[in-house]
Order: sequence, then structure tokens, then C-alpha cells
Amino acid sequence: MRSLILAAVIASASLCAAQDDPASIANQQAMQAMQQAQQQAQQAMEDARRASDEAMRQAQQNAADASQNTGPVIAFTAAPSFSVKPGTVAAGTQVRLSTRTHYATIYYTTNGWTPTTSSKRYRGPITIQSTTQIQAIAIAPDMARSQLSKATYVVRDSKPSSEHAAIVTDGILRAGTRLHLITAASATSEKAQIGDTMLLSLNQDVRIGDKVVIPRGTLVHATITQSDHPGALGVPGNLAFEVDFMNAGTKKIGLNGGESIEGQPHVGRAAGISMIPVIGFSGLAVHGDQAEIKPGMAVKATVKQDTPLNP
Repeated sequence: MRSLILAAVIASASLCAAQDDPASIANQQAMQAMQQAQQQAQQAMEDARRASDEAMRQAQQNAADASQNTGPVIAFTAAPSFSVKPGTVAAGTQVRLSTRTHYATIYYTTNGWTPTTSSKRYRGPITIQSTTQIQAIAIAPDMARSQLSKATYVVRDSKPSSEHAAIVTDGILRAGTRLHLITAASATSEKAQIGDTMLLSLNQDVRIGDKVVIPRGTLVHATITQSDHPGALGVPGNLAFEVDFMNAGTKKIGLNGGESIEGQPHVGRAAGISMIPVIGFSGLAVHGDQAEIKPGMAVKATVKQDTPLNP
């Protein structure tokens, strides 16, 4: 029993001695500092994880907001270019059309109207024999239609003929017969509305033998089918119409035909493929011109069905 008490006394004395030993105190302080550093590191890691999660959440929210506030990104076909500079040229000059977009198809007109995919497809050089304006568009698979390209070629001492030979019939105006018309009034995309009537006139006589049964100047009725105001990013206004019929005495002759026209755009010609986000920033709110149909513009139409004529 005495030995146990003696051992306890010795241990207590040793502990007290150790607590008073400077080296032991330094070790204890070092261990406490290490534990505190580990706790601070764990807290810093937890704070960083939370900050990362919050940043990710905010980025996802920003992306969702952006998708709602901006439109889709649209790929536009590059506009056609011309091999010959517009201006005065010699009769017989050949003009070639091209676009930088691969696999694009080019459509063109030479009658003053805006081409559509129903217009003549470009398949080779266009020969200029008289003063001519070429308008062309291009369109490629899975891409938007290009901007409209225009080029006017002036041939000196040439005058486009406005006279068309009479159509001579055997008393029946046959289905598919082509008629030459001209616009008889003006219209603009600013005022015209879908469904409005537009007047044209026949630009040739229709005869039975030597007798004129439908004279040049006979009114032809057409209907506005599209009328859009200019839009942002320099998009121009446009107009389109379909030819309906003309009256010949008591006969109402149904016709097929139509044209479209655009105003002048106010955006630069696309170089290659342009990627334009459709957004509403005021800095991009530049509009094109209104579309305008002027009197005297040539229009072609065909007869819908065989129609007997009154001599």
C-alpha cells in the first residue's frame, strides 16, 4: 500500500515538473496551433465549395435569362455577287453570279421585281443586250435567304421595248396563254394591307383574226397577299400580290401570276456566312426602306382555263 502511494506521489510530481518544463509547454502550444490550422483549412474548403456551388447556380440562371431575352442565332446565306461592275457596258456583255456559301442556289430577275424561289434559277452567264437591272438572291440548305443584290447595266442607245405583239386567237383564249401586263397604280408597304385590290392593265391586244376583242389597257385585278413594314437590323419592307382576273365584256377570265418586291436594305452585304443574333438592342434597330410598286412595271400572267371570246 505504501508503495502505491509513493508511486502516485512520484507521478504527480513528474506531471507537475513536465507542466513547468518549457519544452513541454512549447510542444503543447505547437499541437494546439496545428489543430487550429486544420480547423481553419477545413472551414476554408467548405466556404470555397459553397461559393463554387453558388457561382454555378448563378451561371445557370444567367444562361436561362439570356435564352429568354435573346432570339436564336440565324445563319444567313451569303448574298450573290456580280462578275461585272454595274454601270455602262457594251451590248453582249456576260454577267456571272456567285455566292461564297457552298451548295447555295441563286435565283434572279431582270424585270424589276424581287426574285423568289419561283424565279429563274441561275445556271450560267446572263447576256446583257439592253439596259437591264439584275436582282438576285441565294439560299442554301438549313440557312436563311440571303440579302438582295442588285446591279444595273446600261447599254448606250438601247431602249427596252414596252410594246408586245397582239395575241391572235381562233375565238378561244387557251389555258396557259401568257399575257403581258403592267401595273396601273402605285402601292407601298407603308399603306397597303393584305387583301387590298391592286389594279394592273393588259399591255397588248387580244384578237380574233383582225378584230380586237380585248384591247390593250383592259384592267386586270390583283390582290395584295403580303405587306410587311421594314424591320430591325436593316430589314426592308416587302410587298407581294397575286393576279386574279380580267373582264372581257361579259366574260371573267381567271388568271395566274404574281410578283413581290422589297425596299432597299440598310445592312452591309454578308461576307461568307454571317451569324446574327436576333436581339432588340436599340443600337441595332436600323430599319430598311419601304417597298414600293410603281405604275408601269411589267408583270406576266397566264390564263387559267379555256375561255370562249365574244367576237
